[in-house]
Amino acid sequence: MNFVAIDFETANEKRASACSLGLVVVKNSQIVDKRYYLIKPKELRFAPMNTRIHGLRATDVKNEKEFNELWPEIKDLFEHQFIVAHNASFDMSVLRATLDLYHIPFPHFDYSCSMLFCRNYFPLLENAKLNTVSHHLGIAFNHHHALADALACATLLLTVNKELKSPSIRALFQHVGITPGSVFEKGYQAPKKGKSMVTSQASPHSVTSSLFNSQTDFFKHQTVVITGPLQSMTRAEAIAIIGHLGGTVGSSVTKKTNILITGGQKIYELSPEEMTTKLKRAITLVYHGQDILFLTENEFLSILRGE
Repeated sequence: MNFVAIDFETANEKRASACSLGLVVVKNSQIVDKRYYLIKPKELRFAPMNTRIHGLRATDVKNEKEFNELWPEIKDLFEHQFIVAHNASFDMSVLRATLDLYHIPFPHFDYSCSMLFCRNYFPLLENAKLNTVSHHLGIAFNHHHALADALACATLLLTVNKELKSPSIRALFQHVGITPGSVFEKGYQAPKKGKSMVTSQASPHSVTSSLFNSQTDFFKHQTVVITGPLQSMTRAEAIAIIGHLGGTVGSSVTKKTNILITGGQKIYELSPEEMTTKLKRAITLVYHGQDILFLTENEFLSILRGE
């Protein structure tokens, strides 16, 4: 799966006031390049509201390149690539307005919006904002920093695709009913949202809706990690349930991990060779004094059912 995730921040209310840009390059489902640029807007005016959002001021960018000077360095990351952004309508409007300001021809590329993707794939979440979805998936990031936002966008798509296993970024969006848009020399066409073929709460192994209505506080403010395949639900469904109950699902075992849910056998039935890397890491942390609760899938389900 190959794509480039981007995020722009602007200096003021004008779309042609890009002041920072983050780009994350994904090749073969691996992040291979991360770039962050500060940009000097042609009109060096920062609105207080924008500064409150991203923290940048005129003094931070006054010695940086303007976009027309930067464009030769980054053009190849757009031309004939598949671009993704969270709330892509904003980022694409910034790109188009800035290119127009400097009379730079539009590149040719297809693009899509991870916010539209999340609206279709995570219907139980209260919204599809980047921070909401990232918290739901256990992705920590510094919101409204252009590179951090681009990285979170790329990471959430890669995380979901571990479940869906789409062969390409285009197929991943089509899987949830999103037809990609495009930018071309004389204009653009926005992505189109259709009906999703799958959501994080609907799959061939769909867990009963009663589990999503669980009232337990067991996972509230807890950092949970899942290791091994689950039989009763998909990993995405488990993530959705835990997020709905106020917990955070991490992608790896760290010193912040409180609970480890293990698919398959109980851990004392496993030989070291049968243990996952996550399980081995958790056992090591427990040995050094960290308090981690180990739950089998059946124990996880019992808690959800209030048993």
